[in-house]
Parts: sequence; structure tokens; C-alpha cells
Amino acid sequence: MKSNRTFFLYTTPECPYCFDAKVLLAEKKIKFITMELSWEHETLRRLKEEMDWKTVPMIFELLGRDHKFVGGYTDLVDYLGKENG
Repeated sequence: MKSNRTFFLYTTPECPYCFDAKVLLAEKKIKFITMELSWEHETLRRLKEEMDWKTVPMIFELLGRDHKFVGGYTDLVDYLGKENG
């Protein structure tokens, strides 16, 4: 069963947690959009500062015109797991 949810992931190349997050969402048939940036990209630097977050992936759930910051990969696992428990 396909989900109507959509997640947005800011990732970097060769990040194992970024890869794992994409696999998890794909396995759960949840739509996601990925923006892959270099670690030094201005957008990623700004987001890390605004969200007070130091690692990637940075995962958001898109909720209509709003978005909810979920966190990183382990936060995504917890976030999705709470819905099944």
C-alpha cells in the first residue's frame, strides 16, 4: 500500500545514513524528495545553523504547505515506528 506522505531529505554524497534513510522510505513505499549537497554548500550550512543540527541527513515531512523537521536517520526510524506501535 502506497503512502500519501512525502518527506524531503537534505543529503550529502557517500553518507551511509542518507542512503539508509532513502532505503527505509522506499521500502515503506513513502514518497521522498532528495536534495544532495556538498558538505560545504551554503544551503546546507544555513539549514544546519537554523535547525541547530550538525549532521545529515536532515529530514522533513511535508505537510501541505508546511514542513515538520524530523531529524536524522535514527529519528526517522523512531518517527515512523511510533505510528506502528
